[in-house]
Formats: sequence, C-alpha cells, structure tokens
Amino acid sequence: MPDWTLGYYGDDAYLNEDDKRVFEKRLKNLELGAKLHCLGGDALYIYASKEDYKVEGINHDKDTLIVKVLKYNDKHSWGEVKALKDVGLYIDSGLITVQESDCYAIVMKMVKGVLLEETEEYKNARLAQKKALLEEVKSLVKEEVVRFAVQKQILHADFHVENFLVGGRKTDKGMTLDIPITRAELVDWGYPGIYKVKKDLTKAEVVS
Repeated sequence: MPDWTLGYYGDDAYLNEDDKRVFEKRLKNLELGAKLHCLGGDALYIYASKEDYKVEGINHDKDTLIVKVLKYNDKHSWGEVKALKDVGLYIDSGLITVQESDCYAIVMKMVKGVLLEETEEYKNARLAQKKALLEEVKSLVKEEVVRFAVQKQILHADFHVENFLVGGRKTDKGMTLDIPITRAELVDWGYPGIYKVKKDLTKAEVVS
C-alpha cells in the first residue's frame, strides 16, 4: 500500500469504545422486506426494508434505504459502520432477529444505480464492447476513489464490478444502462479493502 495509507478501517487505532458498541441495541422498529442480494464472507444478505424507518426523529422512506445483515459483531463490522458514517451513508445499526436467530444489521442509505454486468447492454455485448464499457467506467470509479480519499480521508481499494454502480434503471426486459455512462458510485464499505489515509492528502499523491 502507498505510504499515505495509515491502516485498515477496523484497526483498534481508529475504533473507540462507542464504535465497538454499535450493535448492542435491538432494532425493534425494523422490518425486513425482500432479499436483494446474497453476500459472501461475514455477511448474509442485503434486504429491502418493508416499512419506512424512523430513527432519532428522522423518517427514512423505505425506498431510500437498504439493510445489510451480518454474521459477526467484530472489528470488521465495526469498521464498516464507522466507514459508512464517514462517507455519509449510515442510518442505524443493531441486533435483529432473522429466522429465529440474532444477527447484526446495518441500515444504510441506498446508492442509486445498477450493476454494470447485470445490464442488458453489457450482457449482450461482444467481448471487445464489454472491455470498452469497463474502460469507460474505470475513469469514473477512479474519480470517486480519489474524491473520497482527499475529502473524507478514506480509501476504497476493493476493486471489482460488484463494488460500484452506474447510471441505469430496471425495465420490463431487465436492467438497462444509461448511455453515455456519466457516473459511477462506490458501494460496499466493508472489510477488506477500506483504509484510513493521512490528512491533507492531495489528489496528485493519490493518482501517482
């Protein structure tokens, strides 16, 4: 890693006692909706919310949030909550019962967009066209990585096609891609690949 990275977001150096208690309360008013995505590693599923969700006097429309359900209450999940707070996507976290078992849930703001590989344009493209679409997206992803590193002191370094969304929408025929591609949004701020970086980091340092 570059010398301007300071360590993984779940390291003890960046976690205080409050960070380690983010799953202690029970989320009594949270009702899970449909499963949206199956996850690997320490995570189980991404769910929609069945109802609007209110926390600290703020009501969040169910169509603007998602719920990530995790297996473990550990430094990896604490680090993810802290990262989501720092990038402005965090809503709430705590215990929830799923199929009669206690799990750990993170309620977060939904990032708008679609997975490139799930769009009809990408699936129906020839290999050369797929490579061209990925190259088109690469510069947009790079811009977002640099922006978060410089403005928020957090580096997203877990690069694969499921960790960014592009402009698009769901249609009767499936997911369709907005062409030209003008934006890419980073998602999945959990372990591995999320790092703390030094303050006053410059754009030139990140792109070098």
